[in-house]
Amino acid sequence: MYQIGRFLSFLSKSASLIGAIVVVIMMLHVTADVAGRYLFNSPVPGTIVVVANYYMIILVFIALGVAEEKKAHISVELLTDLMPPRIQTGFSVFASALTVVVISILMIGGWSEAMKKTKSGTTMEQGSSMIEVWQSYWLIPIGAGLMGLIALYRVLTVITGWRNGLNETDKDAKFINE
Repeated sequence: MYQIGRFLSFLSKSASLIGAIVVVIMMLHVTADVAGRYLFNSPVPGTIVVVANYYMIILVFIALGVAEEKKAHISVELLTDLMPPRIQTGFSVFASALTVVVISILMIGGWSEAMKKTKSGTTMEQGSSMIEVWQSYWLIPIGAGLMGLIALYRVLTVITGWRNGLNETDKDAKFINE
């Protein structure tokens, strides 16, 4: 089981790297569009569609698994911090199990929508050109699937007591949180 955790961490780290690369590409793309628009009166065609339907979708949905692995989702621990560790663990398992259910619904819905968009070859119009966007719909079930796998794996390791294998905290977390 530990190796599964290591593999999920690898997938999460890969998703994080993809997200970082996409941020840089998006920054360069938008900068080129602004420079082209204001300096040469010739913007980069399709920038709005590409940013909204590719870059932003990648950044939002690819990061779901990364946030789940690092336990970086928003949580309020007002009362649970006062409870015994065993009850805190029970709530944590319940929250992760509920996450698996909800994110599975998102993944199935995303898969269904991606199938429809792929079959229809969905495009968007910007200016005088049509830009294919059906590919971006596949990022939703992929990102949700990674998050669901990590949450499910966490539930299994907490219940069984197996070694986890996930990189749940960054080495720099203490520095970041100060």
